[in-house]
Amino acid sequence: MRRILPAGQDALLVETGDLRHALGLYHALNAAMEDAVSANVSAGESVASLAPARQFAAITELVPAAQTVLVRFDPRKTRPASLAEAIMTLPDTPDEAQEHRTVTVPVIYDGEDLEAVAQLLGISADEVVARHTGTPWTAAFGGFAPGFTYLVDGDLIFDVPRRTTPRLVVPSGAVGLAGRFSGVYPRESSGGWQLIGHTAMPMWDVHADPPAAIMPGDRVTFHAERNQAIMTDIACQRRTSPDRDIRANAGNSGSGSDSTAHVHGLRVDRPGLLALFEDEGRHASAMGVAGSGACDMPAYRLANMLVGNPPGAPAIELTAGDAAFTAIGSVVVAVAGAPVDLCITGNATSGADPGHTTIRQSLHRQEAIILHDGETLTIGVPRAGLRDYLAIRGGFIAPMTLGSASLDTMSGIGPAPLAAGDTLIAGTPDPSRSVGRPCEWNGHLPTGTMHHAGPEAIGSANHPVWLDVMLGPHDDWFTPAAIGTLFDTAWQITAQSNRTGLRLNGPQPLERENTRELPSEGMVPGSLEVPGSGQPVLFLRDQPVTGGYPVIAVLTLDALALAAQLPPGASVRFRKAGEGAMAASGGQDVSHPDEHDGKESR
Repeated sequence: MRRILPAGQDALLVETGDLRHALGLYHALNAAMEDAVSANVSAGESVASLAPARQFAAITELVPAAQTVLVRFDPRKTRPASLAEAIMTLPDTPDEAQEHRTVTVPVIYDGEDLEAVAQLLGISADEVVARHTGTPWTAAFGGFAPGFTYLVDGDLIFDVPRRTTPRLVVPSGAVGLAGRFSGVYPRESSGGWQLIGHTAMPMWDVHADPPAAIMPGDRVTFHAERNQAIMTDIACQRRTSPDRDIRANAGNSGSGSDSTAHVHGLRVDRPGLLALFEDEGRHASAMGVAGSGACDMPAYRLANMLVGNPPGAPAIELTAGDAAFTAIGSVVVAVAGAPVDLCITGNATSGADPGHTTIRQSLHRQEAIILHDGETLTIGVPRAGLRDYLAIRGGFIAPMTLGSASLDTMSGIGPAPLAAGDTLIAGTPDPSRSVGRPCEWNGHLPTGTMHHAGPEAIGSANHPVWLDVMLGPHDDWFTPAAIGTLFDTAWQITAQSNRTGLRLNGPQPLERENTRELPSEGMVPGSLEVPGSGQPVLFLRDQPVTGGYPVIAVLTLDALALAAQLPPGASVRFRKAGEGAMAASGGQDVSHPDEHDGKESR
């Protein structure tokens, strides 16, 4: 029986009980989405007027997993309870009733762990190959890396433990086993699966449609090829990923120093700690690709609004500031986000020494700035917060992958980080759009150890930053004492934090009531996952698509933006979200948590 659980303000987690029903629901939801969109649901139509079947037009993304389907939606177009009700009307049909593709993967069975797997299973290496190729596998869900698909329903003999010590380098195309899963590594990465062979068949191609060779619901058959290549020691050879070779230089084609006379943009003089192209992100979780996008989405949108750009224009995300850019032609730019000192340095004035520069202007608020040809904008280190967004009128022209210019730092998909000397070209501005009104910096952002903050600073132990959360989907996996600890503790952001997530440290780990292993399931940005250590991890925009530890709560969208500004050393506390919070109980009931007396029954 289906059970629908909350997963933040813009997602529901639907439990189906097993993989076949999860894939059946995934296909049914895809069909319902297509039908609803074809019905031409107006974006301005009130939620209350939408028929249950038309609620599916609000769905933005689906992530199938072992026993669940994560349903992400636009909260401006539907309410969680309305969408949950519509989902419950769909037939509970297992995947056997659905049409599916069959994908054949040729494999050379010469993996480093083939003999070890044979010994573990008590059979010969030849029989391992025969059993691996003799039963079709089912593509269950994506995750781990773009193009990596977890395969299930193979021969029942396969239940193989992961390696005790994961390899630092597993080559692209390696075919492995772990638990009851099989899979093919789409690119070089670390990994702990038992390797039994390799394939030359590409698992991921951004230029293909779809880019992933294997999609959820596909039937996969492995075919043993004659041994035409040797894999010995290949795991020790490093390869360059083509995605990482894509420079964040939108003007690489004819944009050098002698070819920029007719373009407008910026030259990167100093990128700072990390400078990335980011935008609204992408929707490709079913292929194992994180949404990415700007960590502090409101600040990114403000920067674009200030220069008069339409929504979604690529901007530059700066982590910890300390960057400098020189104008190529006259351009309009804006910086928004963490409070930071901005300085415009002008060209040499008439009669000045060659190479001499003067400070034309210091800026003290978030506003549109005109940079004349040759002038340099210097961005200091944030006084508080962590991330800033640099937008240019017309938007930056940047390479697009799966509909987005964002870099996913976890998978490497998207344009590479900016480097000194890169030339960034601006697009054509929309003359109908005016620049936005200036606004003051946010004076309530946290400080941390990087700012040498005093004991009374925002983000200090005495004044922690408050983050609103919604409990679920798996708060019922934890003891009542752990729920109390979650809300009563001032958690510290550790140095092991980045765009993927923030590692938190507290004096008391969160104790689980349910200690069984959680089958992998979809996650959203803002998820508070609790690994075996009991110390939570707060995932940001480059979060893993799926996870295998319970998520105790999910940040609200506003809190997620604030979390993006948390520097290492800052202290945070969590509190239940007020208006708009929800909980799910016993199937389709999705209601406000305060409507339940104490712990929700599930």
